[in-house]
Amino acid sequence: MSGLPIRWFTPSRRSVLQGAGAALIASRPARAADRMRIVSSQKGFWDTTLILFGQQKGIFADNGLEFDIIWTDGGADIQQSIIAGSTDFGVAPGILGALSAFVKGAPVAVTNAAMTGSSDLFWYVRADSPIRSLADCAGKTVAFSRPGASSELIAATLLDHAGVKARLVGAGGPGATLTQVMSGQIDVGWSAPTVGLAEERAGQLRIIARGNDAPGLASQTVRVGMTNTRFLTERTDSIRRLLKGIQQTIEWAYSGDEAVQMYADLNRIDLATGRQARDVNYPKAALALAPIGNLELSVAQAVKDKRLSAPLTPDQTKAFTANVGRFLA
Repeated sequence: MSGLPIRWFTPSRRSVLQGAGAALIASRPARAADRMRIVSSQKGFWDTTLILFGQQKGIFADNGLEFDIIWTDGGADIQQSIIAGSTDFGVAPGILGALSAFVKGAPVAVTNAAMTGSSDLFWYVRADSPIRSLADCAGKTVAFSRPGASSELIAATLLDHAGVKARLVGAGGPGATLTQVMSGQIDVGWSAPTVGLAEERAGQLRIIARGNDAPGLASQTVRVGMTNTRFLTERTDSIRRLLKGIQQTIEWAYSGDEAVQMYADLNRIDLATGRQARDVNYPKAALALAPIGNLELSVAQAVKDKRLSAPLTPDQTKAFTANVGRFLA
């Protein structure tokens, strides 16, 4: 030892308080994330499955949200669960169903655009079918997914443009539809990447129409985000953080290949095919959360299909779109 006197140090009152505060913070449980019941359709489609990829990436957890995700075959199932309040947010139900529910006074609120244009959807026939285009479909069966889904609106618009009357059939998801077409139960099937692409390359089926073929469809919002009005009122901040997370997910998904690799793995395709599907069939601009594009065309289609008895009044239009863009920074 050096022989120097030993000094005894006592902690100051300030350091004691700081230490106690740190211990209190360390022992305090973390704030639980808000849990939401999310309903989306067609698991494996790029746009409707991005919410799953964003969850896996941790984007929604960073916004204080946790999800239980339920998957359906079409917009009608999403819409009914939102109306009933059994789910909190519908990722991409069709705008026709949303319009009909809104006008009938159902407790639904549209929060955002989900898909504008129809670059993702296509209609096809078996390779041995005599049908070469939708103009050959008079009296034939033409598939869509579920009533109120965007595929119903688009199929009806394409047939109107072709000037023929066909029988629209709710055939379910792309996989079920492909089976019905290949077995001869339905004349014309519908799909989106990646279901049916391998069969097309193998020469087993032939694409006869694409979603943006009819005038106006490229600028028309065909799918929207939807919540229950009670949920929107009671948990406004949850919706705000949800839409913030969705926007962040879109930015991340188009900034590199990480999300594309998830998409490719889920669909068992190679990365190049996944990247092509994202960039060609789901361009980033199509997923913009606002505004609702070409609403007049959707309303006209809803009136024609007797989903609406008359066009929306200016006040109804304002109310229908009141929340779109409201939660976006």
